[in-house]
Parts: sequence; C-alpha cells; structure tokens
Amino acid sequence: MNHLQDKVVVVTGASSGIGAVSAKALAARDAKIVAAARGQEALAQLVTDINEAGGTAIARLTDVADIADAADMQALADFAVERFGRIDVLVNNAGLMLFSFWKDGAIDDWNRMIDVNIRGYLNGVQAVLPAACCARSPATS
Repeated sequence: MNHLQDKVVVVTGASSGIGAVSAKALAARDAKIVAAARGQEALAQLVTDINEAGGTAIARLTDVADIADAADMQALADFAVERFGRIDVLVNNAGLMLFSFWKDGAIDDWNRMIDVNIRGYLNGVQAVLPAACCARSPATS
C-alpha cells in the first residue's frame, strides 16, 4: 500500500539539495508536490522534471523568513489549498548556513540564519498547521 499516493506535500527549500531530492522522491511515490523556494529558475526546473517523470508538482516563489507577519508562508499554504484542496505534509526544509568568522562579529549573517532557520520554520508550521490538521474530520485523518 502506498501511503503517499495523492497526499499533498509542501516542500520548502525545494530548489536545491535535500529539498529538491525530497520533492522528487515524494513525487515518485505519487504525492502531489507544492514546491517552494526563492530560486525561480531552479524551482521551475524541478517542477518540469517531476511533471515530465509522471508526477504532479506546482511551484510558488516563497521566502520562508518573510517576517512581515509571515505573509509569504501563509500565501504558500493558501496556494496549496486553492490548488489541491488541502495540505497533508509539510517538509519544512528551507535553511541556510552562512560561513563567517566569530571574530568578525557577522551579526547580519547570524540574524539572517535566525530569520530563515528558526523564524522560517515557525512561519511554516503556523501557516500550514491549520490546513493540515483542522480541515479533515478524525475519520479521514
């Protein structure tokens, strides 16, 4: 039995690395992919690759760390629900690691990592959780 068939999966950080590989692997198991990232060309290529391989994928440019009330992540969740009617899974993958020396006091780098790796993660949960858990009755979960 394929437990991923027709599940709607939102994948952040989907334009490269673990996010892209996860999106392709989930699509190969018949999940419907909503790919999100900041890299438009790589995101478009990912969606093309998945769809040409027989999967189902759509994309939305998204900045997970939009701290102006997490509007971009909410727009992503709304987009997924508008297109597929629900969200079953969030692969909250977007993240970054900036390399700088402690002695340089790279506070801007540290703040960006906090914005993406912590606030972005929380923004994703906040946006997706209501659609993922509250839109179904217990009998269909």
